[in-house]
Amino acid sequence: MSDPETAYRKARILVADDEDDLLTIMSVALAPLDAEITLAKDGKEAIHALTRQNFDLVIADQNMPGALGTDILRFCQESKPNPPVFILVTAFGTIDMAVQAMRTGAYDFIRKPFDVEEFANRVRKALETLNLEKENRTLRRAVESHYVFSEIIGTSRALRAVLDLASRVAEQSSPVLLLGESGTGKDLLARAIHFHGPRRKKPFIPINCGAIPENLMESEFFGHKKGSFTGAISHRRGCFEEVAGGTLFLDEIGEMSYDLQVKLLRVLEERKIRRIGENVEIPVDFRIIAAANRSLSALVDEGRFRQDLYYRLNVLTVELPPLRERREDIVLLANHFLKKAQEEMGSPVKTMTQEALDLLQTYDYPGNVRELINILQRATLLSDSEVLEPHHLPDEVRQAAVVEAVVPEPGNLDLKGATRRAQRVVEKRLLERALREANGNHKRAAQLLGISRGSLYNKIRSVADEIPEAG
Repeated sequence: MSDPETAYRKARILVADDEDDLLTIMSVALAPLDAEITLAKDGKEAIHALTRQNFDLVIADQNMPGALGTDILRFCQESKPNPPVFILVTAFGTIDMAVQAMRTGAYDFIRKPFDVEEFANRVRKALETLNLEKENRTLRRAVESHYVFSEIIGTSRALRAVLDLASRVAEQSSPVLLLGESGTGKDLLARAIHFHGPRRKKPFIPINCGAIPENLMESEFFGHKKGSFTGAISHRRGCFEEVAGGTLFLDEIGEMSYDLQVKLLRVLEERKIRRIGENVEIPVDFRIIAAANRSLSALVDEGRFRQDLYYRLNVLTVELPPLRERREDIVLLANHFLKKAQEEMGSPVKTMTQEALDLLQTYDYPGNVRELINILQRATLLSDSEVLEPHHLPDEVRQAAVVEAVVPEPGNLDLKGATRRAQRVVEKRLLERALREANGNHKRAAQLLGISRGSLYNKIRSVADEIPEAG
């Protein structure tokens, strides 16, 4: 939250009153706020000012020629997409008038005569509330813009097909089932579907069904009454209530217990819940997106997942491809994460060598995009230069390139030949590492390898002739 001393600076305030003396008093009271203040001497002049520019705060007397204060309030509510904070001032106010003004959208109701210092304090509070609302809108826009489909990196045909399907799915309210290996981005895609759909202004609540202990999962979903079980020290609303018209994302739904699957199915069918320890049925409104890293239909065949719940969830299915099936996206992803590391971690790394890129494109990534991110984060932490090189990458990535280099093509399964190539590739790797650690000093490199300097020269010539493309 912004500093309260500066929360109201540069605010645009419209003050409307048909009494000149009172206009002067309010102007003097507002002067320390360092705001842009516009004065209107009646209701008509106030509405005219509102048609010409936007204001952050409107302070209007109720009884004025041209338009009443409540008329100005309704004009603001009906004509402005983001209505200004409104304070109604009157000498003849009643409780009913105050209640009606608040229902129409007024923030505060001040009766004349008022204490000038109290008036200024209430205006300050109104402007601090306004500032908080602006920050919330800015944060919401930032979140919504981050979780759009254009933020999912990649141009491969496999990914584009998924995003095209997901963008059409987002416009619906039916359940969505996301399938894909761990690390493929199911969480990110679920958020994009939510923020691209009709429920985007409502909450998005993610629940990892495999991370919450089974004895707490029911309370997490449905809430509980105080004292309903050991540890229930207060009333609690569950996520079905908290989501309130938004999207509930159930990640790793295949890990959900069979008993809880029964209760989830009932909620999907009846759209009602009961908190633990209560008998009152509570209506709930939500969209459900479920995700699994293995086939739910296989779990159904194994008797570990209810078939009727599977059919309920499997209305719109989106399957995310593993990273190894869209290798052309690896360079884009790597460059994106390097730039992000510069911005967020102050990393000096700006680019990487072609050899390092080739290694990244050879690796199979059992952990998918999440693993690629971890590899690059680790590599940038190890590097103090602007260029990422192969030796900054972990062993498993470099070893994958060795296997790729020596395994023969299908139909040419020459074991002896492959073994010789593997030996040469490994020798080349060791030679490169020794020379690097010895800073190019051949004598020191030979000592590290435990061979003579003459043998070192022979091996350098040998591997360069036999596997010029390896590494």
